[in-house]
Amino acid sequence: MRRRLVRVFARVLVFIPILANPATAQRVLGVGEDALVLPRGVFRLRTLAQWTSFNERYGMDTPGRPDGALEPLGVDFSLDTVGVKQFPTLATLQTGLQQLTGNPSWYATLGNTVVGLRDRVTTFPLVFEAGISNRLSIGIQVPYVRAQTTAFFNVNTTGIQGNIGFNPALGGSTASAQNATMYAQFTTAASTLQASLNACSADPNASPSCPTLLANQATANNLIANSRSFAGGAVGPVGGAFSPQGGVYTTSPFVPIAGTDAQLAIEAHVAAFKALYQQFGVNSITTTGPFASQSRLTVTDAQRILTDPSFGFSADSLQSVNRSHIGDIDIGGKLNLFDSFGRNTRSRLSPTGFNFRTSIGGVFRLPTGQIESPDNFIDVGTGRGTKAIEGRWFSDVLLGSHFWQSFTLRFNKPFSDEQEMRILDLPDEELAPLYRKQMVERQLGSTFEFETAPRLVVNDFLAISGWYMYRHKQQDHYTGTFTIPAAVTGFSDITLDASTLDLETEQKEHRLGGGISLSNLYAVDQGTARIPFEVTYLHWQTVKGWGGNQPKYFTDQIQLRLYARLFGR
Repeated sequence: MRRRLVRVFARVLVFIPILANPATAQRVLGVGEDALVLPRGVFRLRTLAQWTSFNERYGMDTPGRPDGALEPLGVDFSLDTVGVKQFPTLATLQTGLQQLTGNPSWYATLGNTVVGLRDRVTTFPLVFEAGISNRLSIGIQVPYVRAQTTAFFNVNTTGIQGNIGFNPALGGSTASAQNATMYAQFTTAASTLQASLNACSADPNASPSCPTLLANQATANNLIANSRSFAGGAVGPVGGAFSPQGGVYTTSPFVPIAGTDAQLAIEAHVAAFKALYQQFGVNSITTTGPFASQSRLTVTDAQRILTDPSFGFSADSLQSVNRSHIGDIDIGGKLNLFDSFGRNTRSRLSPTGFNFRTSIGGVFRLPTGQIESPDNFIDVGTGRGTKAIEGRWFSDVLLGSHFWQSFTLRFNKPFSDEQEMRILDLPDEELAPLYRKQMVERQLGSTFEFETAPRLVVNDFLAISGWYMYRHKQQDHYTGTFTIPAAVTGFSDITLDASTLDLETEQKEHRLGGGISLSNLYAVDQGTARIPFEVTYLHWQTVKGWGGNQPKYFTDQIQLRLYARLFGR
């Protein structure tokens, strides 16, 4: 698509020298918008390149930081520990291991994560405008957008944080064989001791050990019951007699890492059971314990958890993303309400005294851009993906021939629509399982903007400008309630309420910048130049923000305006 746009732009430039003659305009317009309406028959092509980058945002409710403080863009993905909160399915494993170790305060963790994000959005809009009458102009803006997210992702940064890792028994014969051996040894030991108890109960003289065994019959029965429960909970098969759901080392995708507290505690329990059985003359248990995970998670392992459907996320990996697509297309017009210059071209190019003009405008936005993918946790869209209408008011105040200032108000009202999104309980819980992806009703918040640009016209060709914008986006509203059964979540029935997506969607922002403009419109009017054009450069950045998800933007923009008269005088 980019090549096609380049070809269209080239063809337009071919016709500009043929059609160009002096067009009625301000001699140096400057950066930002203004109240000027193109005269009847005048065509203007605006093309620009805009580069916006950001790696910080103004946070809200972030532990250890005041609201409105700058924080890294990837803060929600940088976690001190990744456990049951992020992976609810770990709850079963955690409970099982607390029972096996006898430690109710033990908590499962895959380790820590560190994520650094930097976003860069490059926009190449083409704007076609034409004066229909001396008071009305129409136009269309077609943006081509390239959104790039650069990601740095690391896990277990010191190599000692996690206490669980991948279960080797799910993919390796050695580990599964060791676990099966342990289960067989424990069940054999229990069966052997039970048989001895039964024999001694039937005939106390059946064996020299019967008196001792019968004297400790309660202890023996407890040992049999406890060892069967322990073996079933640790390495029992699914559907087994002592743990129908299967042992954690048999079924869980994660198990304790070798040498960690949980694994050492389980191995100690195995040794204790072995010693107790030996006291009753049963020597069936020779294993040291179930097969542990051999390493902590690496970045590759973490990416596998996100992308492998068996872990419940079915998402894209946390890595750099590049997306190129058409943005949202704007179609609109501008109507002049008052212009103290009237139709006097000469006075407009060489103004004196106080002058004022004001116009109104309207835009209809087409949802041609792409929003963020629900399967990618860090990508940036090329548009908002919904229809919207926007009203605009423009006013220019001119003092003499060297200073003028524009004031612009905009109010944007999006239409409601439906989008597939992952429903988060809280804004900072970004890692949402696949079952949270639902089709929700979306009503994006309306946006109010105030923009002003004071300009100092240095001479007939050069102007320098300041630029300021205040922007307030109201809160989004999402609706939809969904009940997800335990068979899908893996732990319990839950109800999702899409209204939680409303949180931290309101934004307030102050932008400040400045620029420079070079124009030959006056030279064209004097007959010393042929092709009327204007080139502007604008830099602005966010200087203050609020809302929890308001980025701190840095933007540079270069714009070229070309004029031609197509008809009329």
